Amino acid sequence: MSKFFNSKDEVMDAVSKEIIHTSDFFKLNEVPMQRNHTLRAKKVAKELTNSFLATGLEVSLVEYPTGKREILNGNTRKHVWMHYDNYGVQAPSHLFATVYKVDDKNQVSSLYYSVDSSVAVENSKHKIQGYCRELGIELTDRKFMTGTFTKALEAIAAHYVTEDGDYVSGNMKAIISEFKDEILTLDSLGISGSSISNQPLIAACLMVLKKYGAHNKKVLDMLVELKNGHGNRTGSECDGLFFIKYELPSEKYLGDSWGKTDGVSLPMNMNYILYCLDKYLDGEMFSRLGSKKNGYYETFWEE
Repeated sequence: MSKFFNSKDEVMDAVSKEIIHTSDFFKLNEVPMQRNHTLRAKKVAKELTNSFLATGLEVSLVEYPTGKREILNGNTRKHVWMHYDNYGVQAPSHLFATVYKVDDKNQVSSLYYSVDSSVAVENSKHKIQGYCRELGIELTDRKFMTGTFTKALEAIAAHYVTEDGDYVSGNMKAIISEFKDEILTLDSLGISGSSISNQPLIAACLMVLKKYGAHNKKVLDMLVELKNGHGNRTGSECDGLFFIKYELPSEKYLGDSWGKTDGVSLPMNMNYILYCLDKYLDGEMFSRLGSKKNGYYETFWEE
């Protein structure tokens, strides 16, 4: 993006201001990486109703060399204005548009994550929504649609290395791209409101899907059982799913650290959960966690 700001002349060449008819604005599509703006519609509608500052009329567009334009900032307002019956917010007749001339989608992506962050103070979950859309990942489960699995994504990438020997940790878009199939599979199970309720559990589920196959029937059957809170106990022994549901949250094991993602709690959660899931897949029953659980998370991808 530095090409826009190396000099005053380049800024003048790349950026322009226009007053446009709102009806023309409605005809434009959003940029490819736009987050799910409908999730914020009610909040934005309330803001538009309670305040009519000039900033509410300011939108941003990108223009490709072909002349095609897309909406960079203002997509949620467009949705609200176009659905008056739902939100009761009257659309203005004209808008103030900042137009950025771009060469390709890469420049659009860079603009989106700079402009949108500064205007909407976009947080990590909104960025995840944008990345998923950009990568063509259509999600249906609310936890995934809203992007509220940031910590899980960070956890799965911490020790992961791609087949090409690359680390993806710290690059959220690369993580989502690498785990695309696994995210879609877990999303299809509908985990919102289920026993797969915290970030370490979501991370562990994505990790076993990645390691053993996103469409591995045995793994999928296990995750359905986990989602439904099932597990078996016979005498003093139980399977991994029973252990996850009833033992790990107890004071004997994780207690208040259960489901937490701080630097101390997350590795402990991941060690225990991954160990239990593997034991379940192996068909083993056990009465306590052995020492093999130590470092399980760190070495999970090596086995």
